[in-house]
Amino acid sequence: MAIGNSLAGAEGKTADDQNKIDRTMASGCAVKFYTPAECDRHTKASARRRAELKS
Repeated sequence: MAIGNSLAGAEGKTADDQNKIDRTMASGCAVKFYTPAECDRHTKASARRRAELKS
């Protein structure tokens, strides 16, 4: 099963990279490919990473 195509090359080093990661995770969460706990963990990790990128 392929989920999204935004992730290729994304490393989370920039806000654009984080957007790519989030788009890929969002589609997986929407179709319940990931568990609710995995989606919640990603949401929290993404928020922390975005805060780091702003500093």
